[in-house]
Amino acid sequence: MAATMMRARTMPTTNCRLAAPRLAAPKAARSAPRRPTLAARAASAPAASAPVDTAKTPKAQGFTMPGEFEKHAGCWMGWPYDKYLWRGDALPAKKQYAAVAKTISQFEPVTMWADPSVVEEAKQYLADAPNVTVTAMPINDGWLRDWGPTCVARTNPETGKREVAGVHWDYDCYGAPGKIRDGRPAMMPNWDKDYAAGRAILEHYGLPVFECPLHLEGGSIHSDGQGTLMVTEECLLDPSRNPHLGKEGIEKLVKDFLGIDKVIWLWKGMAGDTEVVNGHVDNMACFIRPGVVAISWTEDKFDPQYECSSRNVEILESTTDARGRKIEVIKVPCPPPMFRTHHEADTIDPEHITKGYVPRLANARLPGSYINHYCANGGAVVPQFGYPTDQQAIDVLQKAYGPGYKVVGVPGGTREVLLNAGNVHCITQQHVLAGDV
Repeated sequence: MAATMMRARTMPTTNCRLAAPRLAAPKAARSAPRRPTLAARAASAPAASAPVDTAKTPKAQGFTMPGEFEKHAGCWMGWPYDKYLWRGDALPAKKQYAAVAKTISQFEPVTMWADPSVVEEAKQYLADAPNVTVTAMPINDGWLRDWGPTCVARTNPETGKREVAGVHWDYDCYGAPGKIRDGRPAMMPNWDKDYAAGRAILEHYGLPVFECPLHLEGGSIHSDGQGTLMVTEECLLDPSRNPHLGKEGIEKLVKDFLGIDKVIWLWKGMAGDTEVVNGHVDNMACFIRPGVVAISWTEDKFDPQYECSSRNVEILESTTDARGRKIEVIKVPCPPPMFRTHHEADTIDPEHITKGYVPRLANARLPGSYINHYCANGGAVVPQFGYPTDQQAIDVLQKAYGPGYKVVGVPGGTREVLLNAGNVHCITQQHVLAGDV
């Protein structure tokens, strides 16, 4: 168990001939010919002007977490490969991760970080995607939104250019040590490479790194880019995360490290999102733009999801954002209730429980949601489950985002990702664009 509790503070080395993740200087990502502008701007723009004092908080230096709808230099993903997390030796999941990456790459460059042991495999899956670059990075698995860094940005008052830095969270695999202590299931027995990669990604681009002493995952926060943050009480106040801080202590840290003025505390996340993740907000609600929130919704009052969604709507409609605006709520239909089949449970490596991974049991409810999508440059990439609600959700989101966006589903669906309690948003993270935006 000592290995479980260990948090690697240094980046493991690799002999891979691909980009070395410990480079201190910025390295331009490969881009397709059709998208040279963003890649060139990302490479040439300053990461952050001197002096940036990482011993001080980002908020004290004018940084804030941008909204996901703001301009990106690209998208970060991680390649899945752990056979104890994914069924079928992770092959179905790899196909869907590749489909997600290819779909996002229509809108912006994608960097797929892959453990050195599976770099060549990832390159084969993505060989027909010229706007996706596979780069070596020791990682435990592919939930990059959660173990990865969060970009913060500020505007240089002298140049008017955006400067970008990053927050490295004290990621502990969804409160795994606390859950193990309390006899609850933990996601996986070891996350040391994921923890280290969260900092190494920022170092790869030469971005200043702010170390935040908060056990938190990227999927548990959503920002409007103007000082408002959405979270859920179910997740951030779970006793496995930061019980020593309490609600006020947690709120202070997220405000200081994300440049936030107001935190909106929703009640719970999606029904079925309780095994490990504990109700991440990115499965329940997201900012479409400042003052506008999309929320997962069902009209079925006998579905436990109805209570979760309706109470969250009440919270949103009874509050204002950091700038005093009333919040417009857009209801996005949920897929029908979904459950893990016996076949899906039986095709995970039978030793996954004894190895210390969360039990993946038949008949467990899956937290399906279309809110768990990725907002890219000029597009949104939405989960698909094979129900009529797939197109209904796309239509609602297309109207919400407006004509400046193209909202598309992932070809082939994303149920394999859902089997591990996440979806498109959980496996992606935006690399915020610096410079002229």
